[in-house]
Amino acid sequence: MKTKFKGVLTLLLALIVQISFAQEKTVSGTVSDNTGSLPGVSVIIKGTSTGAETDFDGKYSIMTKSGDVLVFNYLGYKTVEISVGSSNVIDVVLEEGGEVLDEIVVTAQGIKREKKALGYAVSEVKSEQLEQRAEGDVARVLSGKASGVQITSQSGTSGSATNVVIRGYSSITGSNQA
Repeated sequence: MKTKFKGVLTLLLALIVQISFAQEKTVSGTVSDNTGSLPGVSVIIKGTSTGAETDFDGKYSIMTKSGDVLVFNYLGYKTVEISVGSSNVIDVVLEEGGEVLDEIVVTAQGIKREKKALGYAVSEVKSEQLEQRAEGDVARVLSGKASGVQITSQSGTSGSATNVVIRGYSSITGSNQA
């Protein structure tokens, strides 16, 4: 009798664990615009830091629960929020945003200023120079385009970590990461 009770109790415990893990599911899909798929779109669960990014074909995959809200964000496009339901596939079509960037100033100090308001030398990279190279990582596209900036990758594979160093490898604070 005691053995049967332990067996039923173990089975009940396994069922409860299965039900609790069954709430999370993998949601996948494709993000595109009116011209085709979009690589590099960030997909984040709203209110958390959990997220994913679309690959070169615009495909993504993320672990989430029903009821969570997925936020799709891409530079130059309107942000889209979609609630996760019972479906495991969510395809999204992004619309272009109304604002167009004139220029972006990247500084090592993390400050936002216009180029002429900065008290130090500024390298400028035109969009035509960036469009000439077909890289998935913006940092790798900038390689060799700005003086004083050294960009190295940890490995040759796509999506690997990229190290950006401004003004050489030694500084007063000991870190030159952008």
